[in-house]
Amino acid sequence: MLKTAFYPVALGLLLALPVAASAQDQKPESPYNAQLVVRQPEIGQGNPSFVPSPKVRGMKALADGKVYWVSTDNRQLLAYQGNRLAWKTDVVGACPTVVGPRAIQNVVLSSNTIFVRVGERTFTEVNPDTGKVTSVTLQKN
Repeated sequence: MLKTAFYPVALGLLLALPVAASAQDQKPESPYNAQLVVRQPEIGQGNPSFVPSPKVRGMKALADGKVYWVSTDNRQLLAYQGNRLAWKTDVVGACPTVVGPRAIQNVVLSSNTIFVRVGERTFTEVNPDTGKVTSVTLQKN
């Protein structure tokens, strides 16, 4: 009697195993909202830049597939390779002088550098491989 009661339970467990295994293979949730990421335009079809806003927080680069993302406080620039954080840098904190709001205003992707405008007249250059701020310039009137 005990054996006959055990078979339906064992069969149910065996049928549930593939479902549990496939649930473990699902991709982890992205650390950023992919709906707020725009794709870099093809070469010759526009400027590869974006202005952080509630509708756009980042851009996916064509060259390396990284997503360059601006934090919600508009102070940090982050780079994601897939779902993995490649680097994070406080661009606003690296600027000794900022005219206007201390926030990232514009991000422009280039082949070997990322140009970031902070405030009204402060411009920084960020290395796309390391996230290190390589240059800060305050534009005179």
